[in-house]
Amino acid sequence: MALSGSSTFTLTVNDVIQEAYDRLGGDPILGYDVRSARRSLNIMFSDWANRGYNQWTVEYKTQAVTQGTTDYTLDSDTVDIINANIKIADGSEYAMTRLGLNDYAVISNKTTQSRPTQYYLQRLISPILKIYPAPDQSYTITYYRMRRIEDITASTVSGVEQNIDVPFRAFECMCAGLAYYLSKKRPGIPAATQEILRVDYEQAFERLIAGDDTPSTRILPATANRFYN
Repeated sequence: MALSGSSTFTLTVNDVIQEAYDRLGGDPILGYDVRSARRSLNIMFSDWANRGYNQWTVEYKTQAVTQGTTDYTLDSDTVDIINANIKIADGSEYAMTRLGLNDYAVISNKTTQSRPTQYYLQRLISPILKIYPAPDQSYTITYYRMRRIEDITASTVSGVEQNIDVPFRAFECMCAGLAYYLSKKRPGIPAATQEILRVDYEQAFERLIAGDDTPSTRILPATANRFYN
């Protein structure tokens, strides 16, 4: 028998919601159920961001810095910075060390000027990148950031079914997770069933992480450097 010759299978918002409810079983899906499921997907994606894993959302960005300026507001969809370098005029780049809040706070003179070597990310609604020392001239910071997964806003966009900002390898984890989230809200789902769905979801998430857990892609927090120049 011939193969399909294609490898373009994807899931729309409606597909994921239907799959999750199929796993739950029970009553037919009503209009409110769909709205509730979209909301649960967005909440689940926020939890994925807290778990430190959305590698398909990793992006390379640059930030111009000017003499004496230490604070830079980043795009509001920035979840975290994975690493950062400072680029000088000849194109050479030097690694910057990430600081925690306590380490940054104890720097007595944050206006000292030199080539920046350290940074602290203040994770506000619109994150602020704080660098130290203050730049003694213009530089460029190059960094890899993790952005938010795009919102689930509707089942369709201009009459076309809405796709999801999640790659093929995450489909099972997404469907299993949504089924678990919905089981906590849908009446009549036994606690034992909820636990089975939770375990299925967590195991799918672990497989997803393991698939990308290589030395070149693993996301780890930087160790704070307590020595200041």
